[in-house]
Amino acid sequence: MRGDGPDEPTWDAPGVAEWLDGDWPSLPVAPAVSALVDLVERHHTAGSILEVGCGTGRVYEALIRRVSLHGFPYVGVDTSRAMLARGRARYSGVDLRVGDARGLTFARRGFGSAVCVDLLHHLPDIDRPIAELLRVATDHAFLMLWLAKAGAPPAPIEPRLVTAPDHGVRAGFYEIPRSDEEVIAACERGGGRVLDLHVLEGDRHNVGLFRVGAR
Repeated sequence: MRGDGPDEPTWDAPGVAEWLDGDWPSLPVAPAVSALVDLVERHHTAGSILEVGCGTGRVYEALIRRVSLHGFPYVGVDTSRAMLARGRARYSGVDLRVGDARGLTFARRGFGSAVCVDLLHHLPDIDRPIAELLRVATDHAFLMLWLAKAGAPPAPIEPRLVTAPDHGVRAGFYEIPRSDEEVIAACERGGGRVLDLHVLEGDRHNVGLFRVGAR
């Protein structure tokens, strides 16, 4: 999605893909990603793995490092063509496609598991994306997203202007930590049931790891 100011999310704005991809190794997300991949490794047993919001392929890299997951077919989708281009350059031959979490083009139950990392808190509504993840998964959806800390005021439902002058970035993104109750309710409305929930404490927000059974 494109835009020139904070009114629209701008994942393909100049410099954004390079900025986020370059900053990934220094971000404090590695423990959370590792813990989510632990869940996938324990519970994914059959079928392809779909990652929604795959970006430049960093989570794919974490998944294939696990011996028990290495042999499963993988498909990644993202709205950002710039991020997908970086992912294709880094991981030759990996199936990375343009796609939107709010309207996936895959058949019902087309994948064994669906994975979604660091995307849902960047969307103004989580019901439809979660329902789509559960629609295309045979067994599980694995979610990683920001959770609000206890007592924190509700986050505004509007994009926040983010600047990174070193990369020429001026872009707007939603940053909406949810409550665990909100996510659980969205999973129920989408036809799933939360089977595991792990909360990792953070300074500004917590991180929630959800294993959701598809019904």
